Amino acid sequence: MNLLPATFLAVAAVVALAATSIFLQGQHFYGSAPAAPSESGRARRVDAKESAAEERFWLGSDGDESGGKPQATRGADPPSIRRRGYDRSDDTRAKKQLSRKDAGNVASRERRPSSNQTRKTAKRGAHPSSNQTSTNAGHYHDYGVLLVMYHKTGYVLTRFLMKSTVGLEYEARGKGEEEVKHAKSVGGKSVEHVDETTGKQIAFGQRGNWNSNFVFTRRHNGVSGCPMNFKLGRGAIYLQEAPDFFCGDKELAERMLGLPKQKRGRAKIVHFVRNPFSMVLSNYFYHAAEPTPEKWVHEDEPCEVNYENGESLASHVLPILGERTKITRQQLDAVAAMCRSLYNEKNGTFYEHLLAHNHWDGLRLATAQMIVSSSAANKHKAGGDILRMASNVIKFQNMQSSSSVPAEQRERIHVLTISMDAYQKHPRSSTLQYLNFVLGEDDSLVSSELRSKMATAQKKTLNSFGNSSHVTQGKHEDKEELRQLLRDDPVLGPILSEVEVLVDDALSQSKELAPKRKQMAYRTHA
Repeated sequence: MNLLPATFLAVAAVVALAATSIFLQGQHFYGSAPAAPSESGRARRVDAKESAAEERFWLGSDGDESGGKPQATRGADPPSIRRRGYDRSDDTRAKKQLSRKDAGNVASRERRPSSNQTRKTAKRGAHPSSNQTSTNAGHYHDYGVLLVMYHKTGYVLTRFLMKSTVGLEYEARGKGEEEVKHAKSVGGKSVEHVDETTGKQIAFGQRGNWNSNFVFTRRHNGVSGCPMNFKLGRGAIYLQEAPDFFCGDKELAERMLGLPKQKRGRAKIVHFVRNPFSMVLSNYFYHAAEPTPEKWVHEDEPCEVNYENGESLASHVLPILGERTKITRQQLDAVAAMCRSLYNEKNGTFYEHLLAHNHWDGLRLATAQMIVSSSAANKHKAGGDILRMASNVIKFQNMQSSSSVPAEQRERIHVLTISMDAYQKHPRSSTLQYLNFVLGEDDSLVSSELRSKMATAQKKTLNSFGNSSHVTQGKHEDKEELRQLLRDDPVLGPILSEVEVLVDDALSQSKELAPKRKQMAYRTHA
């Protein structure tokens, strides 16, 4: 009996010691005992928080199993990007968005079905989640398809092609246009084409529409160099104008393949390019029209070469262009200097300068804007696309050849480069080339007859939207004279010529792959 009080006292002593320890720890973490952290200490803690948020962002752990479907609200940059000055206007919205994503992560993990449940869903015919390996690796819906274009290289065309491809798939399955119209819209600029009865996918999903792209144009994350929220998923066509692909080859490849969500993701990229001399001539005549088709030319500062964070477009593209061209910093600085000599905001708007100058000086000013402008001054609607196009030609080739990209990933990325100049001259054969690349050589579902029918219809469509506000109108008798002046110009000529070589090389590589596709494409005409 005497042992009980002793035991009780011993236990009480242990509890008292533990309580004292907890109290002292509380004083350390929450009290005023420790010294105030240094600025570097604060910075390290902030960076740690931001790194965690960014890791969730880049890995796609936002509860979205779609493999790259855009959010209903356009995505904002991670915290560190905003702190560095990117998209500052979206700061409040981005904080709310990130907090919603964090909350969604927990809910998503709690609701995530078991592997048995997933298999049962797949058996019912529902679309498998994108982080699973497809059971039909040869089907063209196993790919995410990215259509990349630039200012004056097919904005209108790519929208028609996406719409026509979806319509063609419906027709191949015996469905009509009315059923296309009733497809489910997701998040404003995304559409899913799934049979409501069977749950099976009817046609490619659509990411982007007439007025919008998949992600922001001419912008990128200040840390990674890739566009914010850019990640492809299987079974959808993505529209993207003038993307800033300034991230590493390995990271870009992973985003194209939808990693890590899609363990065996596949990607097809259709890159619409144009001869740079033709591109800048079309650009000048288009924006110098009376009235001008686009409002931003009244607001632009054409010689603004920097992004909002103070970094120039040249600083991002030169390391990439240096791999394959002789374009130098000095050459781009000379273009910027020429631009400033031709433009003074006190004398009027960019558009007023284009009208006031003679054709040669107006062309030089518009071409400078298309080469070195970051596009920040006109809210990223135009500018710098000559350099972006050249840079992306190299990036797309690197994803298929760079040793930094694992061989099994390189094999799952396919690129078709299409010339807008050739498309305008040969719309039918160019449409067939596009269809056979996107839909594959197996014509058991979408027959060669249906593809041929669409290609013929596309030729008529091109003629019908020749009067669109997005298409350069009119004939200009001095166009060839201006083209030669550009080639001979010591400032603009060397840069445009280097880009021309890059574009021609990319087109020749696509032509080497074309003969096999042509055999199937023209089978009905043999």
